[in-house]
Amino acid sequence: MSNLNEKEIKKILEDFRKSTDILCSILFTEDGFIIALDQAHISEDSENHQSLGALCAGVASLAGNSVETIYDNRKIKQISIQAGHQLEHDGFHILIESVSNDVLLSIIFPISLNFGVILFELKQIISKLQNYFSPAEKEGILGALSV
Repeated sequence: MSNLNEKEIKKILEDFRKSTDILCSILFTEDGFIIALDQAHISEDSENHQSLGALCAGVASLAGNSVETIYDNRKIKQISIQAGHQLEHDGFHILIESVSNDVLLSIIFPISLNFGVILFELKQIISKLQNYFSPAEKEGILGALSV
């Protein structure tokens, strides 16, 4: 991915975090490789992010395999995980959303945020991110790398 595209993607994730007050967003491949990361207080310990990316990729893979045993050729579009109770201050949600066939976005946010607003904003962000992971964009990136 070109350096310019990487900066644009990170800016999209940062703007999303700032406008919604989510805690963290991780853009990753289906095998857990982190493409981009944004969170309010970036820690120097990147192993936590790698672990979270791998965990989300594993959850998406298990859910995808389960769906395919019920219905062939169906893809998971979104997975929602809630930790804690609705009234707890330290409870949070993890949403995993498909961006393309092999790219996913995971966001983490407190239960106190409005779930509907987050879903609405997430749809807008996914639409923006899909522009960077369309087949034509991938061919352009691969072509630039082979020159």
